[in-house]
Amino acid sequence: MKGLILAGGFATRLGTIGEVLPKAMLMVEGDTAVGHLVSKLERLGIEPLITTNARFREFFRSYPNVLVEGATREEEKLGAVTAMANAIRTAGMEEDLLVVCADNYFSSDLRGFVSSYQGDPLVGIHYAGGDPGVRLQEMATVKFCGSDQYPPPSREFCIEEFKEKVDPPLSPYVSTCLYLFPPRIFPLLLEYTAEKKKDAPGFFIQHLLERGITVRGYLLEGEWYDLSYRNYLLMFRDSRLVRRDEDVIQFQRESGGKVMLLTFLRRGGMYHLSRGEGLLFFIEGEAEMKRGMRRMRVRGREVVEIAPGEEVSLLNTSCPYAVFFSLKTD
Repeated sequence: MKGLILAGGFATRLGTIGEVLPKAMLMVEGDTAVGHLVSKLERLGIEPLITTNARFREFFRSYPNVLVEGATREEEKLGAVTAMANAIRTAGMEEDLLVVCADNYFSSDLRGFVSSYQGDPLVGIHYAGGDPGVRLQEMATVKFCGSDQYPPPSREFCIEEFKEKVDPPLSPYVSTCLYLFPPRIFPLLLEYTAEKKKDAPGFFIQHLLERGITVRGYLLEGEWYDLSYRNYLLMFRDSRLVRRDEDVIQFQRESGGKVMLLTFLRRGGMYHLSRGEGLLFFIEGEAEMKRGMRRMRVRGREVVEIAPGEEVSLLNTSCPYAVFFSLKTD
């Protein structure tokens, strides 16, 4: 079995942030999104291949197996299904293929999903009915025996219907952009892309069902979400880039007369707080903070108040990025 991590998008939903930082490099629970996925696959003995675009190729230089598509802007990018077909052709894949989008976070490992595979196309499913912030009509929803209840009779089931972004949704169960395809499906996938049909993976799943092919689902345990919907990222999508160097990527947004900064401090990078940054809220990762002669460790979900005139610096010694929000008070 091979693993394919799709990281070729340009994160247009994130505005300015997506122009300079791929979603795969967003931090969550101490690592990047792609870092979590690579670790999960490697723990299962699955060799991962990452496919990305030419603009963001440098972000992935530390990974051994990366396929770079030629796109440098949104209008040129390959759709997800076309990216799968390109990887299958380029790498000469002839094994079962696990596919996952790099902007997805799974709190659980993928062992149960992989263990449930029976040789038919398999889709990872999540129950989103208990989350009031999820707009089901904007997601791919599924219908199966028991999808009108929670929990369903079984974690494993045959999918009866699968629809991308329909209102009303088929059920509160949604696709997580996690798939497992047998090699016998590859010719159909290549044929599908040659006909230039809709390029989201969900439409290919619909196509398989319409062809009479059995598609199975597996209900994942734990938490799952698309990182691009995180509130702090959406809040800064209309921001402007104010700094980008070997240490820092920083965005600024003004609202109600206040100046807000969102900072990504790279591993090994140093950041000196500027005049007026009086409140720091750490979102992800950790850093060593120096306050005068004192040193302290700060981590995600911690708030630090800075006194006027206090000299403060931050050093990221561990995680790929330390992410924090700061508010200028003057």
